[in-house]
Amino acid sequence: MKRFFTLVSILFFGLTLHAQKAMLSGTVKDSITGSPISFASIAILDLPGHVIDGVVADSLGSFRFPNLRRGKYTIRIKFIGYSSKYIVVDFDGRSQIDLFAIVLSSIGQRLEEVRITGQTLRQQHTGDRQRYQVDQYKNAIGGTALDIVKNLPSATVEANGSISMRGNTGIIILVNGKPSFLDPATILSQIAANDVMEIEYITSPSAQFDPDGKGGIINIKTKKSTIGGFAWLFNLQGGFPSIDNYNNHKNQKRFGGDISFQFKKNKLELNGSANYLRNDNAGFREGEVYTIIGDRKTFFPSRGERSFDKYNFGIRLNSSYEMSKKQQLSLGVLASRKFQDRLADIYYTNRTIQPSTGRELSATNYFNSNLQNKQGEFYLFDFNYRYRLSEAHLLQVGAIYEHASIYGSTKNANIERGADTVQWTNNNYRNPLNGLRLSIQDNWKLPHGELLSGYQLRNDRQNGNFEYYVTDREGPIMKLVPEFTGKLNAKNIVHALFSQYDHTLKRTQLSIGLRYEYYQRDVSLINTGQRYPYAVHQLYPTFNLMHDLGKDWSWKFSAARRVQRNNNFELNPIPEREHSETLEQGDPKLLPEFTANIETGIVKKLKGGTLFINIYYQHSKNPVQRVNSVYADTILNRVFTNADYANRWGTEIGGEGKLLSWLKLNGGLNLYHYKISGQVLNYSETRSSSDWVYSFNGGLQADLIKNWSTGLQINYLSAKPTVQGKDSRFVAPHFNLSKAFLKGAVKAQFQWQFIELGKWGVNEQRITTSSNDFFTTTNYIYEKNILMLNINFNFHKLNQLSRLPKSEFGEKEF
Repeated sequence: MKRFFTLVSILFFGLTLHAQKAMLSGTVKDSITGSPISFASIAILDLPGHVIDGVVADSLGSFRFPNLRRGKYTIRIKFIGYSSKYIVVDFDGRSQIDLFAIVLSSIGQRLEEVRITGQTLRQQHTGDRQRYQVDQYKNAIGGTALDIVKNLPSATVEANGSISMRGNTGIIILVNGKPSFLDPATILSQIAANDVMEIEYITSPSAQFDPDGKGGIINIKTKKSTIGGFAWLFNLQGGFPSIDNYNNHKNQKRFGGDISFQFKKNKLELNGSANYLRNDNAGFREGEVYTIIGDRKTFFPSRGERSFDKYNFGIRLNSSYEMSKKQQLSLGVLASRKFQDRLADIYYTNRTIQPSTGRELSATNYFNSNLQNKQGEFYLFDFNYRYRLSEAHLLQVGAIYEHASIYGSTKNANIERGADTVQWTNNNYRNPLNGLRLSIQDNWKLPHGELLSGYQLRNDRQNGNFEYYVTDREGPIMKLVPEFTGKLNAKNIVHALFSQYDHTLKRTQLSIGLRYEYYQRDVSLINTGQRYPYAVHQLYPTFNLMHDLGKDWSWKFSAARRVQRNNNFELNPIPEREHSETLEQGDPKLLPEFTANIETGIVKKLKGGTLFINIYYQHSKNPVQRVNSVYADTILNRVFTNADYANRWGTEIGGEGKLLSWLKLNGGLNLYHYKISGQVLNYSETRSSSDWVYSFNGGLQADLIKNWSTGLQINYLSAKPTVQGKDSRFVAPHFNLSKAFLKGAVKAQFQWQFIELGKWGVNEQRITTSSNDFFTTTNYIYEKNILMLNINFNFHKLNQLSRLPKSEFGEKEF
């Protein structure tokens, strides 16, 4: 750590001395909100109008031209969606001139009304992040933000819905820069894809961000109004009947809709949306399991239905009001509900033998009906206040309060001979969550850069009640089982102080920061009085650099220390009978996973797109794994545990561009080597597992004649190792065909999801684990060949068209 502080001091003083030379600087801002315009393009033109130098503003809109020679120049500032601005400067070649705030006025853009043409890039890269315009992922229309994220170059969304970036499942989700306490899949499923404008993947977050999440941060940026007035979009979605529902009990229902509006007048801006999505899925599973206890070996293969009935709906509203030139107030509200029923009707064929003699000890067949229900209502309130103390200081104060009412149940019925009930069980739970985040931050604009410093508080509490009831036949009052029943209170508090220095040289953008955190966790079992406290002080240094090599080549380097804090589900030791063969529980003694990350890469801007190559390395201490052990002859105990360490190093290659004037390509390949090692539970041997893993996401989109377009997208994940086994590969191809009407005011799209034309194994995944006393492999098969239809209405465009001269017949039809 001493070396780190020495390095910081050398860099800081070196940059300060360097910046004492002649310099021209300024900050680009929005003319209405006064907020910085990140990554605006600034060029210096000579008198004939030739470009002699140029830079890109940093994330705070600041730019600098050091060592500028004496002369009369024209400064050109431009950014997508804004009118360009020209400023004439007579520079003496000696002074340090600050142009201060240069304001740009937005041009007429609303929602998706603007057609992106020319060389506008749908992917952009800076030192710490990658930016993706969502209009390149047509197959996500009508879905949720989760359907967009799974197309990012290094993203994978597996069959069970888990999200990973570069192979890491620890992801933090921000919505317009605001964090949430909920898991990524829950957050993303509550945001309509049509309401998203851009997604940022922050691979190496700087010190101002929470270091939680070893896989980095995904920031969802929703659409905002850019000019005065009112505009709105409306989308309808419907699904065709299932082609193959695996003889599931119910027919699948798929339909939904979303609406979004934007209003801007004078100093007030409002943005809002509402969405509903019903998205059932048919499914099937088949498994092979055996356990060994002494001289008894029990086999219990199984097969049967595994289907999902699920829906979610939500409302989002954001507002911003410019109180004065120095003050701005923003408020946000999110309210949503999520429901899921997972039905697993499984047929088991049990057989127990004596390995020493080969003699069969017993054999029985039975049917297990398992219904797992998960529900939740989610509410989030966001407050942000900005006050400009002076030209040099901007003060920001923010607060986020979140409440989640989470509850559900798991019901099991074991039936023999099709009629005799052996056992009925009911596992109920309520696990509400309350969370609060507070922040205060000062942006100090220095002559040579910008210093961000602040304090952040995170405080969340979850008080859960878990009850397990059982009876040997249907009808009588069920008995409470104390062994699987309990109340758990979990509390997490994080105090953080951070400081971050951003500096821009002629061709280099640099950010260096340090974050201190005190993390305190307390898990309490109310029924037994047991407490499991944990507290730790930690430092998290960050470093990001982006250098322009010239001729549209850039080089980036970043390094950071991060943490993956344990969630309350992983810490909960109260056992849950998820289904007949599985008992699930967490470990309140789990340790957080600490990671060190380094990456470097090259970015090349092409004539009509971008190409990038990154190389990264990650070392993890205390990686959390979900593993199995034998609980009883036909029950496996599935628990969370810490391994000793894990290493991951790899490369990602991606980009987007035009192959032909009418054919666009986007894609990304992620290849890495992963090794994990450590002792698992009470097994004496040290387990190690390693292998190469790769994933590929790619898409083609073709613009056809007469406003027709079509596209193909594929998501592929290879097999990957776990500490006890391996997860098989997962593949998901999708097709879309679109037609625009009324000059783009109405669009219809047909989607063919999870295309299966043979025995490709689309939308299915096999999970395998083993040890010296058990073996289990289960293939989860999800519905294939799903057909959907979406219709999108842009009412701003319709209003424009309605003002044009039309025939009487045409007006009536419209």
